Amino acid sequence: MLALDVKSDWTDEDVALAERSGRALQRVEPERDVLTGRLAGSLAPTVLSPDELELLAERSVEPCNGGWRFRWDRRVLAAEPVDPFAFLSDVRCPTHVMAGSQSNVMPPDKAHRFAEAIPKATVELVDGAGHHVELDAPQIVAERILELARG
Repeated sequence: MLALDVKSDWTDEDVALAERSGRALQRVEPERDVLTGRLAGSLAPTVLSPDELELLAERSVEPCNGGWRFRWDRRVLAAEPVDPFAFLSDVRCPTHVMAGSQSNVMPPDKAHRFAEAIPKATVELVDGAGHHVELDAPQIVAERILELARG
């Protein structure tokens, strides 16, 4: 199993976001560039080329009511808090935990704590990567998946 920069704790901020998201309607912006800018900012420290950012925006943003909105529904963030530590000790398959060294979702100390809770798990911090390790270091992630699949 590959655990890739997962959320392993719930802060008061997370609870507040979940509560707001459950009631939220998707906000419509008058200018597409506002949403494209948010996309670019959400990927930090990854920096996309203008062509890559445009491709991501084409797949992530849609016209709506004379403006623009993200294609996904914020209500997906309205989740109940989950304590993974309640069941991580029951994981019996080979597990490799990967996190970006710059991640704000699973910072290095959280990645180590997460891996320590799983019997025989290994942990890898990908230097310079943020939360989106698969975008920041796709070759490394692909290599680890193949290694796990090969046993």
